This record gives sequence, C-alpha cells and structure tokens, in this order.
Amino acid sequence: METAALFIQSMRIYQWVKNIFIFAPLVFAWLDLKSLLLNHVKNSLLAFLLFSLVASSIYIFNDCFDKEKDRLHPEKKKRPIASGALSIKTAAPIAGIILMISLIAVFQFNRYFFYIAVGYIVLNILYSYFLKKIVILDVMIIAVGFVFRVEIGGVINNIKLSPWILIITFLLALFLGLVKRRQELIKINASGINGEPETRKTLKEYNISLLDQLISITTATTLISYIIYVTNPDIQQKFGTNVLYLTVPFVVFGIFRYLYLTYVKGKGENTAEIIFSDIPFTANGIIWVLVFILLIFSK
Repeated sequence: METAALFIQSMRIYQWVKNIFIFAPLVFAWLDLKSLLLNHVKNSLLAFLLFSLVASSIYIFNDCFDKEKDRLHPEKKKRPIASGALSIKTAAPIAGIILMISLIAVFQFNRYFFYIAVGYIVLNILYSYFLKKIVILDVMIIAVGFVFRVEIGGVINNIKLSPWILIITFLLALFLGLVKRRQELIKINASGINGEPETRKTLKEYNISLLDQLISITTATTLISYIIYVTNPDIQQKFGTNVLYLTVPFVVFGIFRYLYLTYVKGKGENTAEIIFSDIPFTANGIIWVLVFILLIFSK
C-alpha cells in the first residue's frame, strides 16, 4: 500500500494541470462554431487522461535517470525515488507498463495523436541525455512540449489551429520556463550546496541578469503576439467581432501579476502553486475567459 502511494506521488499528478492546454483548441472551436459536440468533449477528456499517463511515465523514468543528481537538489531530493523510499526496480517496470498500455490506447484512438506522443517521448529522452545541457535550448524544449499539447487538442477533433495560437503558446510557455529557471537558480544559490552536481552546473550556465533580460523579452513578445492575434482581420472575421482587443488588459494584468509574484513574493518555481493559490491571478484568468466569450456571443 505504501509502495502504491509512493508510486502515485512519483507520477506528479499535480503536474497534470499543464495538460489543460489540450482543451485550448476545443474552446476556440466552440467560440467559432457557437456550439460544441459532446463527442468533442469526450475526445478531449480521453486525450487529457492518456497524455497525462504518458507524461507521468516519463516523469518516473526521468526520476530514475536523475536519481543521484536529484539527491543534491534542495527540493528534488524529497522525491520518492531520489530519497530511496521507492526503488528503481519497482518504479521503472510499472512505469513501462503504464506507458506501453497508454501508447497502445493512443494509437487506437488517433494516429496523429500517437505520432505527437511518440515525438514528445523522443524529445524528452533527448532532453534527459543531451539537450538539457544546452543553455537556452533546454527551456525552449520545455516550451515545445506545451505546443505539442495544443496540437494534440487540435488533431483529436480535427480542428485547424491558427499559427498565432501556437506562437502564443510557445512564447507563454517559454516565459514560464525562464521564470522557473530564475527561481530555481536563486534557491540553489541560497541553499549553499557544496560541489558542482550536473543540475547545478546547468543552472550555473545562467545568471540572474541574463534570465531577467530573457524574461523581459518574452514578456513583451507574448503580449505583442496576443495583441496581433486579437486584432488580426482573419481572427476578427472568424469570431464575428472586432472588439476582442478589449481582453488585452486582462492578459497584461495576468502576466504582470505573475512577474509581481515572482520578483516580490519569491514564487514562480511552481506555476500550479500560483494558479491555485493567488486569488487575483486566478480571478483575472476566469474573468478574461468570460469577457472573451461575452464579446463573441454578444454579436
């Protein structure tokens, strides 16, 4: 029973919140068509569950691969595999079975979804062995993972996605990844870890000044991309309204609030923590969605 609990903990189910991006195409399709088929909702829910299982399996394999390095990290050392509470001999085979069953189900469900899932796995393998050691590219790979999630939401329901949605997703994920790197670097520097484990070496290739500049750039480009999206004539024609620019202040507040929570409150290492704990940030996100919908359906 204890082993099962430790395995479930290693699956990092709280990280499944990232896979909500799979529902993004469903939302935009609904806004475009002013209606939604129950089958579309079922497809998105099933894709969310299957991809979450695939991602959790990858998390466990990564924990097995990085066990020794994670032991030197102030937070990761508490994970079941890094701490030794859950053995690799137990975790790896179970994760392998879950991954195999999930991929078979994905293949039967949607072939394009399967190709993306395999691409995600390959990308994560390359990331674990090599790409995470390349500065800047390591964060970009994480951002690409979010684009994959949005693509999955599109292919399972045969929804054609605007390139701007993919660009905004990539830039937003890149912004979140850079903020996370910044907070990780601050925490590791403050922890006073002796020696230079690999995870520390990778982070040490960055410095706060560089990350602050990159965060500033991605903040600006994300906002500009969103503004271009809501003022794009094709998008205005698609949704039947030319006043979507009224949602821009909510996006500005959301990003600025996130920066405030990072730079003033010391958060930002865990996006899920901010989403579920900061009422102004969460309320702003809900209001933004409601206003977006209202502007479309009021026409």
